[in-house]
Amino acid sequence: MVHTDSTTPSDVRPQAPVGDTPGTSDRGQTPQPAHKYRFPTLIDLLALVGIWYLLQFVGLLAARLAGFDFPDWDLLRGNVAPTPEQQDALARFTAFTYLVTMGLMILFTLFYRRLRHGTRKTLRFSARGLNPVLLLWGLVMMLAAGIVIEPVVELLPMPSSAVYGRGFWAIITLVVMAPLLEEFLCRGIILESVRAKYGVVAALFLSSAFFAVLHGHPALAVNAFVMGLILGFIYIETNSIFSVVLLHAMNNGAAFLLIMVGLDGATIRSVIGSDTLYTIVYVVALVLFAASGYMIYRLLARVKKLDKNTIR
Repeated sequence: MVHTDSTTPSDVRPQAPVGDTPGTSDRGQTPQPAHKYRFPTLIDLLALVGIWYLLQFVGLLAARLAGFDFPDWDLLRGNVAPTPEQQDALARFTAFTYLVTMGLMILFTLFYRRLRHGTRKTLRFSARGLNPVLLLWGLVMMLAAGIVIEPVVELLPMPSSAVYGRGFWAIITLVVMAPLLEEFLCRGIILESVRAKYGVVAALFLSSAFFAVLHGHPALAVNAFVMGLILGFIYIETNSIFSVVLLHAMNNGAAFLLIMVGLDGATIRSVIGSDTLYTIVYVVALVLFAASGYMIYRLLARVKKLDKNTIR
């Protein structure tokens, strides 16, 4: 502080011009983050992936201790037709193991992030996340993306849908628990943590890759990565977890409906039947997919610029 009485020239320190804030220079340079977060490094993310697969065994052990019987392998592989009782039992088993595994994964990730001094921001909430126009566009983006990547997914073996079971508990797992817990982990904890450390571009792609790896099976992982990019885009655009939870739930609900009517193994080409009509549909989807990619690019450029001028 400069005193007006009894100071010498050596005691006087230059003061910042009016209007300057900490973290900015008098030449108008962009502010720097108040501190650098340590979490997550690439090693941290790989460690979390390893923990996820270790927790699969914890979930199975918990199910065993809770009195659940392990389902038959032939049933899980779809080699035998399950009875309604077996479908219900499998749905309960899957719901229990998923809740235990994902619940522990979220708790461990939060603990590990705190231990490694990552950002404490976890979720963003905004009424804009319930904007029906944005939700509709998100659905269009996911539908177009699904059509475009279908030829790639067709090259990979698909896992049996029997693992989900059928009935009430299958719906709870796929349409309620999965959207809530996976979005909390991937678009909440992981995306926000990577964004605080590396920026929004890395956050979108790394959180999508993490989301894909969680699904394990190659065919599911390819689809999950693309869906992760779209959900991440919507989350960043709306600043709200509401939108991505709803979109995720609608996507899983549609997939489960196809399973229930026996179309889980069907492709768009086989459903349409006509090669000419399929080509038209694919071209339209490709145009929408390209437009979505451009929108994501524009959003990332805009948010990246805003983040540079914001002290986190």
